[in-house]
Order: sequence, then C-alpha cells, then structure tokens
Amino acid sequence: MEMLVWAGSIVIGIILLVVFGDRLSDKIVEVAEKAGVSPLIISLVVISLATTLPEITTSAMASITKAEGIALGNALGSIFANIALILGLASVIRPLKAGSGAYENSLVMLASLGFLMLLSVDGTLSRLDGALLLVAYALYLRWLYKKHFRKGRESGAERHTKATALDYVLLLIYGGLMVIGARLVVYGGRNIAEALGVAEYVIGATIVAIGTSLPEMTNALYGAIRERGSISVGNIIGANIMNALVVLGLASLIRPIPTGASTLTIVLVLMAMLPMIAELKRSGGLDRRIGFYFLILYAAYLVLLFSGAKL
Repeated sequence: MEMLVWAGSIVIGIILLVVFGDRLSDKIVEVAEKAGVSPLIISLVVISLATTLPEITTSAMASITKAEGIALGNALGSIFANIALILGLASVIRPLKAGSGAYENSLVMLASLGFLMLLSVDGTLSRLDGALLLVAYALYLRWLYKKHFRKGRESGAERHTKATALDYVLLLIYGGLMVIGARLVVYGGRNIAEALGVAEYVIGATIVAIGTSLPEMTNALYGAIRERGSISVGNIIGANIMNALVVLGLASLIRPIPTGASTLTIVLVLMAMLPMIAELKRSGGLDRRIGFYFLILYAAYLVLLFSGAKL
C-alpha cells in the first residue's frame, strides 16, 4: 500500500511539473516578449530555463531534504537523457537540421560539463563550487547578451504592451505549484529507493530524471514532427548548460553534494555529447544514424544502472 502511495506521489508530482512547467514556459516567453527581450535570447535562455525548471526545483528540493543522491542523479541523468533519449527519439522520427549557432553553443555545453568535472575532482561539490557554477552561467549570459543584443535590438519590432502585475502573480503561482510537484517527486523517489534497497542516485537518474525532462522531450518531439530541428537541438543544448551550471550550482549551494559515484555517468554523457558536437560541426544537424546510436547508448545506461554498476 505504501509503495502505491509513493508511486502515486511521483506520478502526481511529475504531472504538476509538466502541466505547470508548460504554462510557466508560455508565461515566461509572454513576459519576455512584452519586456522587449531579443527573440534569440528567448530561444537560447528563456525557453531552456522554462523547460529546465522541473530539474531546478527537484534538485534544489532534494538538496534541502538531504537527498543529495537524487539531486545529483537528476541533473546528470537529465543531461544524458536529453541527448541520448530525447534527441535520439527526435532524430529517429525525423533528421534534425539545427540553426547556425547550434555548434557554437554545443561547445559551451561541453565546456560547462568540463568545468563541472573539474570542480568535482575532489569527490564533492561544495558551496563554493556551487557559487562558481552559478557565476559561470552568469558569464555565459553576459556573453550571449554582448554577442546578440545589438542584433536583437535591430530586428525587434516596437512593442506597445507591458507586463502587468497579473503576469508576475501567475509566474509565482505556477512556480509554486512546480515546487509542490518537485517535493512530491522527491518524497516518492526517496521512499521507493529506501524500500527497494536501490541507491537514491539510481532513482534520481532514471524515474526522476526522465520525469523532469518531459518538457524538453515534448519540445524536441514537436520540433522533429514539425521539421523545426533548431527548436529540438537548441532547447536541449540550453537545457544541458543549465543542468550543469544552474541545477547543480543551486543544489550544491544549498548543501554540499558528494559526486564520487558519478564517474561512469560522466563518461557516458561524453560518449553522447562528443559525437553530437562532431555531427553538428560536420552537417549542421543530427540524422537517424546518430539517433539510433543515442538510443542504444541509453539502453546500455539503463542496463548498467539496474545491474548495480557504480555510476
């Protein structure tokens, strides 16, 4: 009976995260457009922020409740799921043609993972490490702003509407409901892990990571079906940068996170990320061949996780 309650908690939490993540995503974009933010910055940052909010809230809540394994597993598992599972599915459905900036930003994605690995070399992400990760993301935003602000200003039309108080109230309401959803996911995942004798990291890297990645999956599959590969690839790149720098930055700022068990996961992430970057440089997109490779890699990851391998 307790297992059903915990499973129900995860399901309800994920539903809250996905439903209100979508609504929050729409509202964030609406407010950004009313504020006159560059469309390019919206696509690279705002939409990625909206779709990554489930990971941010879940890992932060996990850190607050001393479930550091879920916090780490959720972030790293989401990075891997975003590429190997989501882009794998999307590119198998239809080859993805990414925008001209995809390769350049994919290098930033790789650099963010490299920086995370450097800070994790001592086996722990400390509060100082968390602050450094957040500073790195702020520097990325500054780079985007300096690089694209002029172009956005020149191409942006004059706007006659402004964000209202109700817009910001709705942002707070949707965000609060997502926090509740994140708390339910952490509660259910942690108790199931303890009951089954499965490590919190495994639950975080599978059930929680896939659940919180559903907004990215929705966007990616929609982009593939509608032949808008730049939406699929761009959102995943932005989301992965946020997972490495913001999700784990906030979580470790709240509470230091042990990272000793994540070595093999990072190797697998690199096995997906490096071919992705090489293909973006070569062809400017992702074809079915690399999509099948991603899916095989994700299947191997699941086998390793549940066979007891130390990831």
